[in-house]
Amino acid sequence: MTTNQLTTAIATTLSQHFPNIPITPATDPTSPNPESKGITYRLLSAQLTRERSDRFVQSHAFEIRWLEADNIPATLPDELFEALETINVEGTPYRATELRWETENDTPRMLVYYTMRTTKVSELATTMQHLEQRPTALKAANE
Repeated sequence: MTTNQLTTAIATTLSQHFPNIPITPATDPTSPNPESKGITYRLLSAQLTRERSDRFVQSHAFEIRWLEADNIPATLPDELFEALETINVEGTPYRATELRWETENDTPRMLVYYTMRTTKVSELATTMQHLEQRPTALKAANE
């Protein structure tokens, strides 16, 4: 699964759970437009860590922001928890390993972490189809 697939799945999930609220990717998270309304999302970090030669752990952290600091619905944290706890990425469900609601500079945000284990499938070497045996000098001398 790629980071882009996960980001798209988060956007789709938010749009399904909040159909009447604008859902947009965050363009400038440090100074959002005060006139903006709705929810923004952005990837904070992505990490791929090798566990063994063919096994990896993928970790992704996302930030979900509610843009109306003076108009926060009381049920918003619970609705975001419910929407993002398990997301569907191309038919496969992925469960969040951590969901955290907090306020930063009077702007509420949710941090969502997804962690999954993956295995890299190595290419199979072509097997030998036919073994040809020829007599060697040592074998010929013994015969």
